[in-house]
Amino acid sequence: MRRRTLSILTTIKMKALVTFLIFGISTIAYTQELVNLGTIEGEFKIFRTTLSWTNDTDDKKSIKLWSSHPDLQFTSLSDSVRVGEQIELPVSIQLPQQFGDYEYELRLLDNNDFVIHGFQLTFKVLQGELDVFKAYRNIHWPFRTREEVFNLRIGRRGDTLKAVYDVYNLGGEDLDLSDVYASDSVNIFFEPPIIEHNQFGRVNIEFLSNNQSEVGFRREVVKLYRKDKLLTALPIQFTLLPNRKQRSESARLSSSIVNYDFKVMKVNEKKEAVVVLANNGNAPLQIEKIESNCDCLTFNNIERIESGRSQELRVIFNATGRLGLEKKTLAIFSNDPNRPVRVLTFKAHVK
Repeated sequence: MRRRTLSILTTIKMKALVTFLIFGISTIAYTQELVNLGTIEGEFKIFRTTLSWTNDTDDKKSIKLWSSHPDLQFTSLSDSVRVGEQIELPVSIQLPQQFGDYEYELRLLDNNDFVIHGFQLTFKVLQGELDVFKAYRNIHWPFRTREEVFNLRIGRRGDTLKAVYDVYNLGGEDLDLSDVYASDSVNIFFEPPIIEHNQFGRVNIEFLSNNQSEVGFRREVVKLYRKDKLLTALPIQFTLLPNRKQRSESARLSSSIVNYDFKVMKVNEKKEAVVVLANNGNAPLQIEKIESNCDCLTFNNIERIESGRSQELRVIFNATGRLGLEKKTLAIFSNDPNRPVRVLTFKAHVK
């Protein structure tokens, strides 16, 4: 009788274990992304950043955000996220009063409260008075910033790309920046408009694009004026995508290669890779730009692919003057509404 009882208990435990393995894993098998926010100076009370998430599941998702930490603030989401769509998630952190290392978690949940994706945010809070001169070493007269280049991130033609950056007045006197202006396509204003000496402020930068703006990665210098006198120049950068098509007919870009390895190459050697670009949509595919991050990567020009057709993109990597592990990219900008920019990666080991 005792053996039978033990056998029954063992069977029950095994069934429970199998049930956990089948159903339990499905609730916890999600991607956990580690985001290192770096060091944050102690003078700031609130730190702001923007996370991004791409829906790489098989269907449209209605998601919501959750965090157990009350100091991690975020905006609730109302729209569903389509397959392949990338969304931005602005978050803010009420910084702790004590300096040290911190770690917060932010989760993306679906309608059934299952976790789709997780962000593990780590950062270090410094004693501001001791470290501010190290962090704000980039001088954009008459203030200092942490950024050497002001990144407005990514947007589409017709969008207004916006970003806010912290600035520090180390100029020795109060700064009146209330009447600073840039150009017709760039708006810049400061908060507060008068930044006192040895105090923090914020600069808001807005780029107003239009339907004629050039797509691709852009980097330019914006000149700031006050009373028609040049005050300073700020380097900005951003990526501009084509307009999103609203009609039912649309192009679909597919690529035979996403990551390609040239493997071992000799110095000064050249190798070619052939990438087949196809249009699987029901409208003509317009390739507005193909952009490389290195002159060592060259390619032929392709402007248009008809529906159901394909063309070869011949990519040549030139190892002249290069040594070691190389990783270069090509960005293809097109009128594909689901993925307006497709990035191809090419690797090589030059010996």
